[in-house]
Amino acid sequence: MDIFTCWLRIKRNLTTSLVFLFVVGSPGLLAQIDYQANFDSLGPTVEQLTATDGRVINYIDDANESGIPVVFTGGLGTSVRAVRLLDFLETMRADLNLRFITIERNGFGQTEFDENLDMSDYVNDVEQVLAHLNIEEFALFGISGGGPYTAKIAETNSQRLLSIHMAATNPAIGNPQGCNNSAANAYTEMLRYPMEFFGFPPDSPLHQIEGFQATAFDEAARAHNLRGQSADPAPLLHEIGLYCTENELDSAHITAPVYVYLGLQDQVLRTLNPEDWYEAYPNADVTVRIYPDGGHDVQYRHLDQILLDLAGQGDRILVCADGIERLLAPDDLEADDSQSLGLCVWQ
Repeated sequence: MDIFTCWLRIKRNLTTSLVFLFVVGSPGLLAQIDYQANFDSLGPTVEQLTATDGRVINYIDDANESGIPVVFTGGLGTSVRAVRLLDFLETMRADLNLRFITIERNGFGQTEFDENLDMSDYVNDVEQVLAHLNIEEFALFGISGGGPYTAKIAETNSQRLLSIHMAATNPAIGNPQGCNNSAANAYTEMLRYPMEFFGFPPDSPLHQIEGFQATAFDEAARAHNLRGQSADPAPLLHEIGLYCTENELDSAHITAPVYVYLGLQDQVLRTLNPEDWYEAYPNADVTVRIYPDGGHDVQYRHLDQILLDLAGQGDRILVCADGIERLLAPDDLEADDSQSLGLCVWQ
């Protein structure tokens, strides 16, 4: 046997011995791993329901069947998975026993566009999904451009409502001022660049949430490109048109509690007058939560308070004082900086 062959055999035997020692002689190394029993979630699953007219309704249900049903409607031009932008407080949502359900609107994400559909068709889609899920009573939560749709759902289902929650939106429907070519043209241009369509300013507190802005960019890309529509502006322009062509809201019969979340620095809304909400829901108990420093991102920055309100704890305000969360009556809020609104993690 030559020296080279002998060296190869020694090397092979040595390697085998080391591997044997690692696997057989060190059982504790593998035993330290806590193997998971279930897969981690990659986000909500989009379910499908065939509507009575043959269309496909895309929706999400978090499947917490014992929870309080909440119909969530995302902002202007968003897909059904815009609800993912609320997942940074998913643990709190589960602890409060809330069941979020959201239905995709005409022409966005994986839902085909039909120029003949209006808000009443969307309300019908929502009602069909709720019937499919055997849900009778529910709360409503609408943000930004989803607010008018939420109002239309409330108008038709007033006797079924637990409460209504409107964040960073306004009550105006059937307002011609809501439709102008300059606004439509600006959105049309942005659609081709998802990072512009759903970008938050650098000073937004939302940048504290790891992955939030990236998820928002993904949502914009999904809403306007998923089916190969390549940022076709037709669905968005159609939706903007509905804001001013729909009939004005008939809300005198709505008596469910209404909660409004209004940032006074909001540069998107046309009106920031709290009185508009009392006039819009004259026979409801309306609570307007005003955030003097809040912008158009209050629906996310103050989601913790919204979740508490949805869970029926609207008579208390969540604050952080000395690093501890407390629920206080409005009269107990301090005027100084000893208390800050929301969870302490925001600080």
